Order: sequence, then C-alpha cells, then structure tokens
Amino acid sequence: MKIVLSFLFVIGLLNISTAQRNLNPRNAKGKKDLFGGAADYNEYRPYGLQISAGPTFMLTRRHPVTTRYESIGRSYELTTTPLGLPGFFVEAGMLHYPKRSKLSKALKYVFVSYIDWGVGVKVFNGQETTRVNQLDPLTLSVIGTDEYIGKFSNVFASARVTFHKNIYLGKKYFIDNGLGINVDYNFQRDEAPGYTALVHQTIPDLHTFHHPLVAQIHYELGFGIRLNRRSMLIPSVQAPILGLHEWRGGASALKWFDSNYYPLLVKVKWTYLFQKRSKGCPPAQVNDQDKDTMRNQ
Repeated sequence: MKIVLSFLFVIGLLNISTAQRNLNPRNAKGKKDLFGGAADYNEYRPYGLQISAGPTFMLTRRHPVTTRYESIGRSYELTTTPLGLPGFFVEAGMLHYPKRSKLSKALKYVFVSYIDWGVGVKVFNGQETTRVNQLDPLTLSVIGTDEYIGKFSNVFASARVTFHKNIYLGKKYFIDNGLGINVDYNFQRDEAPGYTALVHQTIPDLHTFHHPLVAQIHYELGFGIRLNRRSMLIPSVQAPILGLHEWRGGASALKWFDSNYYPLLVKVKWTYLFQKRSKGCPPAQVNDQDKDTMRNQ
C-alpha cells in the first residue's frame, strides 16, 4: 500500500506542476505560461517509447479452507490459509498510433486509440500456511497439531500487447481502457520443497504447481494525463480475465501449493513519441497577426 501511495503522490506533483500551464499558445503571456513550456512546433512520428513499472499483488481467498482426509487407521483435518505478498514488475517497449480505417472515418469513430507492447520481468510473491490436525478415528477429537508455512517468489520473463481505447475528459485527461494478451515464462520457480515435503508426509501429492508457460487475456484500466504533445503519464491497473495456458476452464488464477493466486499489476506508464527529422530548413513560424494579414490579402 505504501508503494501505491508513493506512485499517487508522484502523479499529484506532476499534475500540480502542469496545472497552471496554458494549452492555448494565443492566451499565453510568456513561454513559462504555456502548457509544457514554450509552444511546440515540432512534428512527431505516430510511434514512440513506453516504459512501465510498479508493484504486483497476488489476490487470493480471504478465508481458510478446511478439508478432512481419511486414511488407514488415521484421520486428518487440513486447514490451508493463502496470502498474497507484494512484488514488482518493469517493462519497456513501444506504442503506436494506427491509421484510421475507412470504416472508422465513415462512422466518425475511433475504435483503437493506440496500441502498445512491452517486454520485461515480473516477480510474484506469496505464501501458504497449512495446519494439520490429527484426529482420533473414533471420536474425531484432535490428538495432535502441526503447522507449516511455505513461501514462494516466482520470476517471469514477460511479453504483452494491448489495444487501447481512450475516453477524453477535456484536452489533458482521459480514461484509458485496454484489452490485450500477455505471455509469461516462469524461469525461476520457488516450490518450497521443505514445506511441500512436510505436507506430503500427511497427504501425498496434495500440492500442484502451474505450468511454467502462462498465457492470458488481460484488461487494463487507467487514468491518463497528457503532459505535452509528446508524452503521457498513465497510472493504471492490469488484471487477467481469461487464462489460455495452461487451460483450466478459462481460470486466470495461478495454482501454487494448494491454493489459487490471482495476479494484479498496479502500473505507471510513461510514453514518449519520436520526433520527425525535418528535411531541409524547418518551416517558418508565423504569428497570429501575420496570419490575419495573410487572410485579408
């Protein structure tokens, strides 16, 4: 939670620093009064750099689950309590503004505002506590109790692509909706062998672990801030909505130990368009008075 509040604090400072800037160069009294500084006459390409980073969280059930197991001459009661722990992720890639299709122009509607992709690293952390009660086979009263705790820290190499649709709230702010696919490979897996061995002494093969290759369809919801014509800052939340691999009926949670963990990314994305290199001399800058004179000729 402290990490999330820190990100919101940084966003607030950026917002305050640009709140007094003017989006219209004609109404500016000086260069410092313009939004983003002096009037920007540069031309930019419809693509550029994007960098995203932030904390990760593993959401799971809030209440412990108790299951009774019967074996020859013995009865056990296992209570498992999962807990998601914070991690982090970082990625870099590009964003692209696609050309409008004929259908988009005919309907005067933008279906896709921009597309972005990135490659990076994700770290998902969590733990599970298992309490084992040995029961008297006749009275089912507890005659012995053991408790084990297992932690994991799984590292993924990640790649994703997301299609975004923006809903603008004026010229500076917008709601960012994204739908995409991510493919992650869990190259560092922490199966907590000591914890698993202790639990399997009571119930063999109880723990299962998801496949190293994970593919999911995700949804992203963010609040965009246009810093200037060239760059944006977009804090958002990304969550999987459909699991593709390994297939478990479409479930997007990740199976680890005897529990399911739902990955959530809280991210801040910064974008930066590449500038076009002008051929020859740059175009002349004409002020408003000269423009009016030219129109009256």
